[in-house]
Amino acid sequence: MRTNLTDAGAVTAAVSTSDLKAHARVYHSQDDGYIATLVLTATQCIENETRRALITRAFSYQLEEFPASGQIILPRSPWLSVSSITYTDTAGATQTLASSEYHAYSVDNIGRVVLKSTSSWPATLGTGALDVTINFTAGYGAASANIPAALRHAVLLQAAHLYDNRTAVGPAQLYEIPRTVERLIVQYHSGDYQ
Repeated sequence: MRTNLTDAGAVTAAVSTSDLKAHARVYHSQDDGYIATLVLTATQCIENETRRALITRAFSYQLEEFPASGQIILPRSPWLSVSSITYTDTAGATQTLASSEYHAYSVDNIGRVVLKSTSSWPATLGTGALDVTINFTAGYGAASANIPAALRHAVLLQAAHLYDNRTAVGPAQLYEIPRTVERLIVQYHSGDYQ
């Protein structure tokens, strides 16, 4: 089944430019704009590797249809809430699924939406389009201090690595993240996503 995840909010840097400058021992301001870009890039890298939102924001998850299993696993964690589930009905009209028809909860910070035992998923238009949209929120909080220390440190290490290596490290290492960063974030990986 085709799916699509859209970041409804802007990615926010997990650490500040001054945090990275202190970590990398940069004592001048001529690279501040570049460093800010690297911090944002490193944040996005760590988020993509772990499938986590470091700073809380909204997401929109689209599916072709409701799953036969009755369960939808949301692809960003730590999950906080589902704000709405909409779908295109068989007549082509957009409908909102009543929250009384489903439960939203998390297991190990991974959000799940399941039908109540007395409910069934409604039929969708079924033309191959992304007919189902779940709007949800995920993240550790609005401030860097809410992010686990290992993930904040991974962002610092990744950004410092990018700062020190402004070109590809080597042909085999074009897209690799440093081994230390991998070790810091491995505990935040989950194989539970669809």
